[in-house]
Amino acid sequence: MLRAVWEDSIIHYQLLEISVDDLKLIGTANLEPVGRRRGRQSLGADVQRDGDRLFHVHFDGSDGKCQIRNLDIRFCTMLEQWDITTE
Repeated sequence: MLRAVWEDSIIHYQLLEISVDDLKLIGTANLEPVGRRRGRQSLGADVQRDGDRLFHVHFDGSDGKCQIRNLDIRFCTMLEQWDITTE
């Protein structure tokens, strides 16, 4: 996963590996409807392992994409990281 963390005039980029075993835990999450959209409802849930919240998964009802939010990078492997100045 590529993530960006903005801090003033610097963007910190991180390339993280999320283990397949952790991603499979999405199947155990208690998905619940979120948002106000009518029709195809979006779904979301916290994904946990051994009582630790790993991330929040969000399935967008409008286009079907899956987002991983609030990923705790303690549970990932950092493959690469770099900074870019925006000024």
